Amino acid sequence: MEFYSLILMSIAIVILKLGESECLDYRKDYINYTKKIVGYIYFHIGSNEMRYLKFKQDSHYTINIEKAFQSDTTMTNFKADYSYTISVLNYKYTEILKKFLEYVDIILHKCKQFHDNNFTENFISCVTSLAEEVKNSKTMFENLYNATKFISYIDVRFVFRSIVPNVIIDEIEFFKQYILQQISETSPFDLNSLPNLKDTEEKFKKLNEFYTEALEKVNNIFQNSNIINTSIETNSITNQIKECSNENDSYLVYLTCSKLNSFYIETIELWYKNLGFEIFLSPKIPELKPPKYREIIQNDGIKALNIFRQESGWKKMNYINIIYNNKQLNVDCMIKDEINHINFQIKKEHFLQLLRCRFTEIIKNIYVLLSAILHICYTDAMHFKYSCLVELFDSFNKSIKMFEGLNTALITLNKFLIWDDRVKSHSSLEKILKWVECFLCLLKNNDFSNDQQGKKQPEKIETLEKIFLSFRYSFYMDLNIELTNMNGRCIMTKPFYDKFKIINSLKNLVNTVNNHNLLQSTQIYLNACNLFEIFCEKVHTFFCEDLGFNKVYSLINS
Repeated sequence: MEFYSLILMSIAIVILKLGESECLDYRKDYINYTKKIVGYIYFHIGSNEMRYLKFKQDSHYTINIEKAFQSDTTMTNFKADYSYTISVLNYKYTEILKKFLEYVDIILHKCKQFHDNNFTENFISCVTSLAEEVKNSKTMFENLYNATKFISYIDVRFVFRSIVPNVIIDEIEFFKQYILQQISETSPFDLNSLPNLKDTEEKFKKLNEFYTEALEKVNNIFQNSNIINTSIETNSITNQIKECSNENDSYLVYLTCSKLNSFYIETIELWYKNLGFEIFLSPKIPELKPPKYREIIQNDGIKALNIFRQESGWKKMNYINIIYNNKQLNVDCMIKDEINHINFQIKKEHFLQLLRCRFTEIIKNIYVLLSAILHICYTDAMHFKYSCLVELFDSFNKSIKMFEGLNTALITLNKFLIWDDRVKSHSSLEKILKWVECFLCLLKNNDFSNDQQGKKQPEKIETLEKIFLSFRYSFYMDLNIELTNMNGRCIMTKPFYDKFKIINSLKNLVNTVNNHNLLQSTQIYLNACNLFEIFCEKVHTFFCEDLGFNKVYSLINS
């Protein structure tokens, strides 16, 4: 028997080692893929674009970015090279936003002059032209957004296991969403049907509001940028246009609109197509295709994630933000994009980290609810202590359905999404799985259920009480460590359950007309046990139905 056990153990160790080797190979391939992407972007930015740029490491030390790259053409210090590249790209994209706003500002000022001088027809024409020209920026901002979204798909925590610069996707999305909103709200420009003055004034007001808010965002990016531009710009866009306009007001508006159109075309060509984003998003070259971790598993993982993200339950977790690479991400951000091979690695990390926050919250609240009932048994219901404990243990026994559901969900997640089992990983659910298995072991190895008469012998209750208290204490010590580290990965806007708030609310539910304290005490612990059972049922429903685990189970069995 010992011989066969030794063989099985040896097989298990070999399989584990093969799994570890496979994970290491995948990470190596993923790093090489990221290097290819970053190297391509840097090479096509061109040294002229970085000639005057310096990377600010601290208040007293800067690095010339062009020289930094030239001295590390093989990207041996990849973390630094990645940081330089993303910082430069962020800076150049911010410049694009700033230039766009400068063009808009020129026309806004000219429209205001028309309005102040009561040139109504000119004012209407000016605002209408600006609104149309802003809408013409749709393709440019969609391309810039797709570029930054692609970069945000790189799982930098997996590659570097440390903090690196984030791409400025949120600011670009703000511009893109505004443009799309304007397109959806207005009809195409028609010279034969100019809007009236009142509508134009409202449109002018909204354009000014957009400009003000957008300029604040752009200025904030520049203020927080770690790039220093040592060049001196002597000729602004405003001066260039005025020099060409011959002080003709109408021509100035026309010229600015014309330059905006050229600006869109040039930006798309230089800062989207030239940098390879079309290739990255639809890769045909093998070295620019993202690696796959066991293709069959990854294909199933993509299917599972796309099932999950379409379910209603995610909206119920909108009070949870995760922290990834020093950036807060909300639920909408995590589920809005369809999952594919390009973004699978990062999306599964976000998804697992969010679920770790939610699982931890559930386990913590289970602990609080059980502690509240226990407190009631020892205080308010002390004269009915054994009866109270019987009800507590019976309700606890019913939670086995919930814990079995959580256990199945966790095993399913690991089958499809393969979480990182490193101790410090934010996305690993290993700790949660261990807790759930411990609860199940406790429940299955002890008879916590009530007997047919609804009562147990005091000796039996005392034995179960000791087992329960011992488990509760050791579990609390482990849970406390997890909660201490939770702030590094989760931001919860909804607080955990509070034991004494629960107890007070349960007391308030008791009919105060009946002054019989003993009856009130009995009702309090019965209500408490009922509350726990309802909570467990809701958790089970949340995972099986609201998050779509029942549909994913069907995927396994199909």
